[in-house]
Amino acid sequence: MLVTKKYFLFFIFFGFVSGLPVYGQTPVDVAESSVKVGIKAEEMVYYGFAAGDQLIFSFEEATGKEMKEVEIVEMPGTSKFMEYKTAKIVNKTINISRTGIYKFRFANSALLPRVCKYKIERIPGGGATQNFNTTVYFDTYND
Repeated sequence: MLVTKKYFLFFIFFGFVSGLPVYGQTPVDVAESSVKVGIKAEEMVYYGFAAGDQLIFSFEEATGKEMKEVEIVEMPGTSKFMEYKTAKIVNKTINISRTGIYKFRFANSALLPRVCKYKIERIPGGGATQNFNTTVYFDTYND
């Protein structure tokens, strides 16, 4: 009889825990795109992230050739990740300590343009940031 109560309580607890929403487990797609980096040029894309998120970044140069630099910068200017002379980065994870805008910079030093494919995902830090808007808007003001 005692064993039956243990199993009964275990199954009730397990059913309760498995019914809770699981935040922080499923990655949310932010962007999956490509960018053409010109001859001896650099291209930048910007996305916002919430405090407590985890950023997952993957990158690949379309033809397998190296890019001079791939960098992730927490604005206004704190470099969080930089890789030199790379053709591929797979699932680089960065913990986001504070809400802000992040710049993804792709630099090319070759005499031919490069096409970079990238994928950016985020794992929300909690239920409050599940639907966080990662879009960055630019406003132009004239004096």
